[in-house]
Amino acid sequence: MAALLLGLLLFALQSPPVPSRPMVIGAPPLPSTSLPTDNGTSSHPNGTLQQFPHIIIIGVRKGGTRALIEMLSLHSAVAAAQNEVHFFDWESHFQKGLPWYLSQMPYAFPNQLTVEKTPAYFTSSKVPKRIHQMNPDIKLQSTTHPHTPLPAPSPH
Repeated sequence: MAALLLGLLLFALQSPPVPSRPMVIGAPPLPSTSLPTDNGTSSHPNGTLQQFPHIIIIGVRKGGTRALIEMLSLHSAVAAAQNEVHFFDWESHFQKGLPWYLSQMPYAFPNQLTVEKTPAYFTSSKVPKRIHQMNPDIKLQSTTHPHTPLPAPSPH
């Protein structure tokens, strides 16, 4: 299991960079969550900022999503949201808009990957379109859990 998690992390780190802001053609960019100072750096004392996730973990209940995000967050290049956000599947959260969603993300250094985990995104029919509208290049990491035992290997 540890090898799988390490492999997933390395895959995410080696993939081409994904914009952490929504890609909406013709729309003005969202305002930054940190105020720039005179020299153009972040006003937050340690240089961190909130950014949209680069990776969203989805999956079935009891499928290992919590274990996956806990293992990923051990790496210094990952900043993980602390709670399940339920932005794309709960109307009450989705109606608050992208600025609210961004406010739920952890503060991260610019070179860190931001990761969110909400397993329920796996079962909602409206989620794929909403995520794609926010960022068509985002990576989705899915975990599954077989409900039936795997078949025994066939003899050679």
